[in-house]
Amino acid sequence: MKRKRFIIVIAVVVIISNLPVINTEILMKIDSGHFRYANNDASFTYLQHFDVFVPWMSAAGVRGFIENTRPTQQNMEVFRLYKINPLCFWRWRYYLMVSIQFNYKSWDEIEPNRVPFVPNNKWQKF
Repeated sequence: MKRKRFIIVIAVVVIISNLPVINTEILMKIDSGHFRYANNDASFTYLQHFDVFVPWMSAAGVRGFIENTRPTQQNMEVFRLYKINPLCFWRWRYYLMVSIQFNYKSWDEIEPNRVPFVPNNKWQKF
């Protein structure tokens, strides 16, 4: 009986923490600055900030930004710079809706190819 109750409590916590508005608030408080994206030469970098009124990152939106800057073909793909951690259950909704759209690449692989950082460049956030 205790095992069943424990499983129900865990399931309720996971479900509630992944509800739309609640999940965005949790991500804003806990994971601010965690979700980073960049293309192959870091001429486009993005740091996901969370707000209830701001939509999440999307592959289609990023492709639009990238196409406007006209990088070379090898630098068109955007990579996520964070690993997916299934133990962070409050991130599951974000992982399923956003993270699966982007392949993972380590910043250590991108940084040697990085173009010079220009603070006034609206496409380079870090």
